[in-house]
Amino acid sequence: MTTAGTAAGGQAPSGGSAGASSAGASSAGSGGGTGLYQGPFSCTMYIGAYLSMEWWNAGFQTDGVDDAKWQLKWHHHGHITEWAKPDSPFWADTGDPLNDAQGSPIESKCAQNSATPDRIVFLALSWVLTTEDEWTQNLNADIANIKAKYPSVKRVDVMTMIRCPMNMQCNPNAVIGGPDSDTNAGVQDCQVPAFADAAIAKLIAANPDYVALGPQFDMTMCNPAHNGAHMTGADNTITAMKMGAFYAAKP
Repeated sequence: MTTAGTAAGGQAPSGGSAGASSAGASSAGSGGGTGLYQGPFSCTMYIGAYLSMEWWNAGFQTDGVDDAKWQLKWHHHGHITEWAKPDSPFWADTGDPLNDAQGSPIESKCAQNSATPDRIVFLALSWVLTTEDEWTQNLNADIANIKAKYPSVKRVDVMTMIRCPMNMQCNPNAVIGGPDSDTNAGVQDCQVPAFADAAIAKLIAANPDYVALGPQFDMTMCNPAHNGAHMTGADNTITAMKMGAFYAAKP
């Protein structure tokens, strides 16, 4: 497993403590459609952001999942607005994931079918979008791009960032919809807005045979540094364990 450095991640305020529960089970990875593929999967790729890399490198691949069947593709600013662009440089598998003009190399590649994963776990993240319609438009584009770029994928689990405790606001300086909300950790928060959960629920309802709700977890505490949505080291370790346990049951 490769590791990476540390930098600013992302956050935003606004309500929605129940998660995207209207689309399925609030803490389960099951979507609504009877045809949703349940596995087993030969290669699962997590598409995420810097926040994802932090808990991934805190022990995820040694916490119950089969390391040989998981790989990570992350970009520092891996927000749904960027993955919505079919020509985004982020889709490339080469480059520096800390450079917004470059790609997202795949880390810890699956032992088999790395180029043709059959499941993707997708981090749905944005602090610049302010409405359910904006989220829905971008999520639909994200899924369309995944289908086009990875036709081998049978299932996409969509999850939010790890939420503030009980999805309360942790960062008193958080701003949704600001000009730098997606790039300035100082105005980001781990609180997931209700409209984001609603858009995820709508996406799943429209794609019940392909999209499912991924795990939704809360931090155990606000990060005293108020560093965007970045968790404490302890919470990254706890999240790695929770994610490992969740997907160990869904190989």
